[in-house]
Amino acid sequence: MRIKLPAALNQGGSPGMVNLDIPAQSTLGSVLQDLERHIPGATSKIVSTDGKLYGYVNLYVNGDDVRHGKGLDTPVSEHDEVLILPAISGG
Repeated sequence: MRIKLPAALNQGGSPGMVNLDIPAQSTLGSVLQDLERHIPGATSKIVSTDGKLYGYVNLYVNGDDVRHGKGLDTPVSEHDEVLILPAISGG
């Protein structure tokens, strides 16, 4: 599985990709737990301590916004791509 990371979540401070091997019948939530093991602290900027997605972060699985589906319970497979985008604001 490929995960596209924004610079704020990547250890090197630049946008990048992380490839993770995931077990069959995984969910987005379990993938984020694996991401946390690879990049400690990354999920603290994505998921709150009560297990909810922060409103300022958008997650997509194969281009579909998970907020309009099952959220962290979204099923994923090894061939899927997860995109993590921080919301952009300004005036």
